[in-house]
Amino acid sequence: MGEGTGESKEVFKNRMRILLVAIFMCVIVSVGDSKALGLKQYYKEPLTEVDKANIVLFNVLQGIDMLQTLEIANNDDYYETNPILGKHPSEAHVVAYFVARGIAHYHLTNIVPAKYRNFFHGYNIIYNYNTVKDNHELGIRIGF
Repeated sequence: MGEGTGESKEVFKNRMRILLVAIFMCVIVSVGDSKALGLKQYYKEPLTEVDKANIVLFNVLQGIDMLQTLEIANNDDYYETNPILGKHPSEAHVVAYFVARGIAHYHLTNIVPAKYRNFFHGYNIIYNYNTVKDNHELGIRIGF
């Protein structure tokens, strides 16, 4: 990108964030029919509508956390505390991590017996919410 005003760079940056989130959500949604991992053999009970809603909520919170983590990756004033990502991960590493987490969550939801799924969803959603809240309290913002 050539020389330009700070505003045009900021607009470009925000459009790229939106694109990353859109790609992230498409990958997560499309994983549902994937046979590549061969995990369907472990699926014992079908997903309920509540399970599907909780998967969406989990991924919305994941998307916000991913955007916050991208802010951390691009800002020397903050550092990441997730040991898997390291203190200053690359944007590609961040996106790959969150896509992998979304895929894992989907498959684990299918594998967890139905009677334990509410606990599984509750734990993951509360954990992600607290992460997003803690990042926000530290001053990490997502600009749109």
